[in-house]
Formats: sequence, C-alpha cells, structure tokens
Amino acid sequence: MQLLRPIEILSPSEKKIHSAIWIAGTVLINIPNWEVTMGPFHSEDFSLIIPSIYGVLLNASLFYRCATAFQKATKTSLSSLLKLTGLLFLKLSLLEASLDCLYFSIHYGSTDLAIIIEIVWGQLLLNFIFFYLPSVVFGIIKGWQKGENRSEEPISITIKDGTETVHLPIEKITHIESDKNYVVYHAEKKHTIRQSLSQTQENLPAFFLRVHKSFIVNIRLIEKQTANELVVGGSIIPIGRKYKNELKAFLEK
Repeated sequence: MQLLRPIEILSPSEKKIHSAIWIAGTVLINIPNWEVTMGPFHSEDFSLIIPSIYGVLLNASLFYRCATAFQKATKTSLSSLLKLTGLLFLKLSLLEASLDCLYFSIHYGSTDLAIIIEIVWGQLLLNFIFFYLPSVVFGIIKGWQKGENRSEEPISITIKDGTETVHLPIEKITHIESDKNYVVYHAEKKHTIRQSLSQTQENLPAFFLRVHKSFIVNIRLIEKQTANELVVGGSIIPIGRKYKNELKAFLEK
C-alpha cells in the first residue's frame, strides 16, 4: 500500500479549503489573548509558535498519508493496512515529541523526566484522537465516493498527446508506464502526456491496478503471470513487492 503523494486524495477545490483550515488553525492557537495551552507550550508567552509550525506539517502528513491508505483499503489488506498506518502514526508522533522536547529545553533552558513523559504521552493521545482516527473516517468516505464514481465504466478517456487530443478506448489500453514527469499509455499506439502515475489512476476504472511504482496494468488483458512478472499486451511488467498482496486480492475476487 503506497503512502506517497497523499495530497492527491483531495480535489483542487478541497486542497484550497483544507490549506485554509490548517493555516487558520495555526494562526488562531497562537493569538496571545486566547491563552491556548498545548502540553507545556502556551500562546501567551509565544512558546507555541515554532511547535505549531512543525506540528501542523507533521500532523497534516499523518492525516493525509493515512487517509490515502484507507481510501485504497480492501478487507484482505486491512491487517497490513493497520500495521502500516499504525507504524506511521508512531513514527511521526514520536518525531514531533522529540522536537517538542528539544525546543522546550532551548526555549525554557532545561527539561526533566516529568516534562518528557508529558510531551510524549500528550502527542500520542492528541495525534491519535485528532488526526489518526479522523484520517481513517475521511479515507473510508473518500474511498466510498471514489467507488461510487467508478460504478459506471467509461468507454474511453480523453488525453492530450502533444498538440493532439486523443479519445482512447479503455479496452485498448494494456498498461500505463511512468517516465519521470510523464506517463505513457500503451494501446495500439503509444501516447505520452505530462502527468503523474497516481493522478492517472484516479481517472481509470477499477480494473486498472497499480502493480509497480512505474506501472499500472489493465487486469482484464493479462496474458500470463508469474510470481514476479505479468505479461500484458506482449510487454513484461514487473510486480513490485508491496503491490503483490493487493494484486492477489484483486485477482481472487
């Protein structure tokens, strides 16, 4: 399950709204007159400014990466998904707690064991309640919406290949390959457009599956399969290790 490119779970309009919410929240908790306290830091002495900046970056990373993972969740991958996102939650929470401890000692001149314990447990609790759990709900909702949008399979997709607009029949696409900042559609002809592979997958029916960091394949057109490779449209496509379980679950449906 890939956790890269998390922000692609949002539409362009959603990105603007979410960005505004994160920025507004960061500004509001630093208003001195509000006397906001988060762990050992306080808005009235301005000690909350720097922790709130790196905190919002880490919290947003946790939220959108976990939401992206749960958006793509299947029943067969639930245990590995919880393990993966749980590990991400621990890593980012402990990183934030470590930065808090370091900043506290710099800002106030010293720290002790009681403060360290307060910071660590506080970050774990707050991040779990306010970011991890909401990311699960948000990701499941986005996954449901995505499934609803895919319920009617498109006959073709429209792409811009250079100066040419191409209406490409879905059933003719064997696979799609990433080439740096471009993707190459393999059909009766090759068509190259400037787009990421993750963005490309958002516009494809569910039977197009990511099987490698550089390849999406049309599952219906698989000619041969081994443990580590697929043959699609006469081309040999490698199967990435982290995509094997998802491919197996899809083919067993």
